[in-house]
Amino acid sequence: MQGLRDEEVMLKYQDGEVEAMDELLRRYKNPVYRFAWRIMGDDFEAQDIAQETFLKVHQFRGAYRPTGKFSTWIFSIAHNLALSRIRKKKWMVFWPKKDSESDEPKDFPSLDPTPETVVAQNEINGIIKDCIQGLPFLQKEALVLREYENLDYRDIAKILKTSLGTVKTLIHRARQNLKIKLLPYVEEFQGGCHE
Repeated sequence: MQGLRDEEVMLKYQDGEVEAMDELLRRYKNPVYRFAWRIMGDDFEAQDIAQETFLKVHQFRGAYRPTGKFSTWIFSIAHNLALSRIRKKKWMVFWPKKDSESDEPKDFPSLDPTPETVVAQNEINGIIKDCIQGLPFLQKEALVLREYENLDYRDIAKILKTSLGTVKTLIHRARQNLKIKLLPYVEEFQGGCHE
C-alpha cells in the first residue's frame, strides 16, 4: 500500500481492508499530532485530538469521497476537533514556557551540539513558540498549516472553511505580526554577537 496515494488507501479502508488504516496511521499520526500540539500547546490535548481524529476517520469512512486531497479532509477533522475543545473551555491555551523543556520538540537538531548551542536553541524555540501563541487564533492556525504542515493555500482555505484571499491575508498578517514580535530578539542576538 505504500505506493498508493492517500485517497486510494482511504478508499481501500472504506472497502473493508483493515491494513489500510494502519497505512493511514503511519502516514498521518505524527502530522495530525504535531498540528494539534502546535494549536493547543498541550501534549495530552494533542494526543486526544489525534486519537479522536482517527476515530472520526473510522466513523465517517462511509461518507468519505475522494473529491479533494485526503490531507485536507483529515486536517479539517483535526481543525474542527481543536476548535470545539477551545470553544468548550472558553480560554486560550498557551505554549509551554521555556523552563518546561520536556514539552519542547527539538526544532533545530544538531549532530553534535554544544551545551551553549542547546541553551540558545531552547531559548529561540521558546521565543518563537511564545510569539506564535500570541497571534490571533485564525492567523496562528493558518500559519501552522502552511509553515509546519506544508499545506497549500487552497487546502488551508478548505480546512478553515474560508476564501483563498482570506487565507493569504491571514498568513501575511501572521508573518507581519511575527516579524514585529521577533524583531527585538533579532536585534538583541545581533547586538550580543558584536559585543
